Amino acid sequence: MLDQVVTNLCVNARDAMPRGGLVTLTIDRIELDGAAATRLEVRAGSYVCLSVSDQGEGMDESTRARIFEPFFTTKAVGKGTGLGLSMVYGIVRQSGGAVTVHSAPGEGATFHVLLPVGDGVTLAVKL
Repeated sequence: MLDQVVTNLCVNARDAMPRGGLVTLTIDRIELDGAAATRLEVRAGSYVCLSVSDQGEGMDESTRARIFEPFFTTKAVGKGTGLGLSMVYGIVRQSGGAVTVHSAPGEGATFHVLLPVGDGVTLAVKL
């Protein structure tokens, strides 16, 4: 399922950069306190944060508000189904995590995927 999350985020990043650009993936371990966890509707504690950033066109507030809706797409007819980000959201939420996006027109986008860490959990991504 992690492969599906990474693939969908990278495909969207690529498509947001019609003139090319850089897609950056980073992985960090973070701690969410009670306030942050409440805001994200998850439990407080340790999380792996996978961030996918692009240098694309960015999104306005009305687009950001809808990106996780099934079948919502900004792509031309026949170029996308509008299911990629809703699948990302579903997978992450079912795993006890959260996904956020920071974006503005002309500034690209960064998606943060937060997945809870348990004892003895190892994160490996095959590239």
